[in-house]
Amino acid sequence: MATTFQPLLPPHRVSHPGPPVLPQRPAAKSPFVRDNLRLSSWLLVGALLQGLACALLGPLALLPPAAVALYRTADHLLMAAGFTRNRYLAGPAGESLVVFRLGARCHHPLGLLAPGQRAIGGYLDRMLDTLHADPGAYGMLGVSRWLKVEDPAANDTVTLFYFRDYEGLHRFAHDAVHMAGVHWWTRVGRDYPHLAIYHETYLVPRGHWENIYIHSKPTGLADAWFPARPAGGDDTAPGREWVRPVVDARSGALRSASKRLQIERLAGREKEHGMEYDQTYTD
Repeated sequence: MATTFQPLLPPHRVSHPGPPVLPQRPAAKSPFVRDNLRLSSWLLVGALLQGLACALLGPLALLPPAAVALYRTADHLLMAAGFTRNRYLAGPAGESLVVFRLGARCHHPLGLLAPGQRAIGGYLDRMLDTLHADPGAYGMLGVSRWLKVEDPAANDTVTLFYFRDYEGLHRFAHDAVHMAGVHWWTRVGRDYPHLAIYHETYLVPRGHWENIYIHSKPTGLADAWFPARPAGGDDTAPGREWVRPVVDARSGALRSASKRLQIERLAGREKEHGMEYDQTYTD
């Protein structure tokens, strides 16, 4: 059985020798600051600053916020009418995978300024740098970071990891960078009862997961990267590529859930019997 899928996103070419560094986007800092306080607290801060500006500048203090509000309103109206590009839009379960959720929360009135908060964030950043620098060593496919929204001040953060297998996750768990964080927590965890950490691990077998994205930016597993061999290339020479797993499912065999499951079951039988399965993304 030969099935060809049409990728929807461009690949990332690795032109330098050595381990292929996984593409990554830096996490935005503004959501952490924004969600560190309640909405009412931010409104009070804004009201105090605006009151101070009016006291110092008089009516002129209204010009900057009015100009920004006018610009944003015009910008969004032009996007909604189709005159400018919509910046909020962006252009198969072939293997098993591991989903790992790492979370942290601060129960302290100072939020991000609480004792130990900066240290725990620094350990996480170093772990992410290690994974992106040599993803092949751990079978890491992608990472995305999230904020919890159930609470008024959502400083409960979750980092979602995708790994190829549990062995890769196990190697990372015993890596020097991760173990340094574990030892730090063992030493200071009792001194910082306001800091909470947790993780969840899910082993998802082949053919038992499905991801569909409509009008979506790359997110979740769609924002992961898989190593691929360009035509005529190999794993040791420059010119390797990272590709995203998003393929066109608007027509053909991927259009319905039943057909997608049939593809996965047949692919699994072929692999068990040593038969080649033509996939867009290589192991």
